[in-house]
Amino acid sequence: MYYDEFAVKENLSLPSLLEVLSDVLYRYSKHDPSLQQPLRSILSINGQQNALLNLPCIDIHLGYMCVKTITSFPESSPAIDGAVSLFNSNNGRLLLIADAKEITARRTATASFLATQLLAFKKWKNEQKENAILTILGCSVQGRAHLDVFTQLFKWNKIYLWSRNMTHAINLQSDYSSKLSNIEILKDLNDNRLQQSDVICTCTASEEALIGLKQVKKGVHINAVGSFRETMRELADDLMLSSDTQIIVDSKESAMKEAGEIIQSKAKIMAELGELIHNDKFSNDICNEKITIFKSVGIAVEDLAAAIVLYESLKK
Repeated sequence: MYYDEFAVKENLSLPSLLEVLSDVLYRYSKHDPSLQQPLRSILSINGQQNALLNLPCIDIHLGYMCVKTITSFPESSPAIDGAVSLFNSNNGRLLLIADAKEITARRTATASFLATQLLAFKKWKNEQKENAILTILGCSVQGRAHLDVFTQLFKWNKIYLWSRNMTHAINLQSDYSSKLSNIEILKDLNDNRLQQSDVICTCTASEEALIGLKQVKKGVHINAVGSFRETMRELADDLMLSSDTQIIVDSKESAMKEAGEIIQSKAKIMAELGELIHNDKFSNDICNEKITIFKSVGIAVEDLAAAIVLYESLKK
């Protein structure tokens, strides 16, 4: 009944996860009454960055319930640990327990890819698609998952890596050297190559802004997934508040209470990601020259989507 990180990675189909994520995020933003999700609880440990988190969710429509309990210790390796439990919402039966590290990493990266499809790919011409550059900042669990998911689902011309611990970047490049020959390491965040990036994924637990407006180009799309508390942030105020920036979130309610970049900058949220799904006009109205930011704090419906895909795959 328990499935470890290797079983999760082997059996969690990314195309299927994209499909179920699109459904639950769409219904979440439509306030579907069959989908219930409270704000997660976050208990700080000894007043430090370390925390215990609990994320429950019920989906009567699909017939499942899910709860994820994880610890977050940014200075430890791995930084997160815990379990995801999936239940039948009709009879309360426990269906599976799975490793939370891999589910969290892969559902977060897949949600970032969904945002990239809706906010970047749709506005790119063929030439930009053929020469697209991906940059990943932070090369631990989340950075590794983003590299894995983004390269499985799209072919990038170049990939740049940077990490606060450069050993992580070097190791990640080495681990993928047999699969990908187009990975380079940025020496620092003032490296001119950062400004060439079409898509940037920030995957750190930083409490200080890493990149600002002058470090990115017009039209860049950023997936900011690292911060989940008001004291954490990866993006500077000038980037968040620029008239050239449009901000999308996974959940307005969660972002207003948990996303440090939004709380500290008081930036305006344009929409939830679910509002862009099945809404081509909304997506197409986003100007080519605008910077788009998907600020994700991670919500329980995303864990639910991953647990459902895993369970239904294992049943076959």
